[in-house]
Amino acid sequence: KHLPERNMSFASLLDTKERPHTLAEKKKFYDSACAAAGQFEMMNLYSSLFNQCEVAASQILVTQRDFVDQTSLNNLKYSVERLLSLGIVPIFNENDAVSANLGYTADDVFSDNDSLAALCARSFGAEVLLLLTDVEGVFDRPPSQPGAKKLELFLQESSEVAIGAKSSQGRGGMSSKIDAATSAVAPGSKCTACVVASGGDLNVIRAILGPENKYGSKGTLFCTPGS
Repeated sequence: KHLPERNMSFASLLDTKERPHTLAEKKKFYDSACAAAGQFEMMNLYSSLFNQCEVAASQILVTQRDFVDQTSLNNLKYSVERLLSLGIVPIFNENDAVSANLGYTADDVFSDNDSLAALCARSFGAEVLLLLTDVEGVFDRPPSQPGAKKLELFLQESSEVAIGAKSSQGRGGMSSKIDAATSAVAPGSKCTACVVASGGDLNVIRAILGPENKYGSKGTLFCTPGS
């Protein structure tokens, strides 16, 4: 099917027949090039949604190096504080075009959006972190299993959670959310509370962060030990 000229550049991003690729090159090819092309459309969506609420939004793309280099981190902190002081919402994302997103190890600064959110919460002095997922919170076993119960409070030393195979693999599963939430509220962090809750619940943000307690208890709470 003939594509309009305007869309040819996006179609060519998906054409892996342009040149030979190893598996590693294909991953870099998709994650970096397609992510760079997709950032524009994603921010258009964010902008249109925030505009409905008369709120300005901004984008900050980061790599692991930005959090390791003190000068870069100081610049980030200044930018975030300045934006927030003007009522502008900063939207963070990994700069895949630079990092190439070729895989992560346990020693990496962050490995997915959950750990990036936790890192931002610690680095920029957030009081609360909200991690949204496709289930109502952290369950003692996969929610699809009979008798699964949602944990109202997650205690690292005593909460027993059986992670399903699907959530223990890949990026952004429940296992990574538990790790991120625990990291966000670790001793020494100004972020003393993190909640893992369902992004499909339209009242979840009001329930957790709003002043009124009329939506009931939502999600699973993580808090700094001893707080």
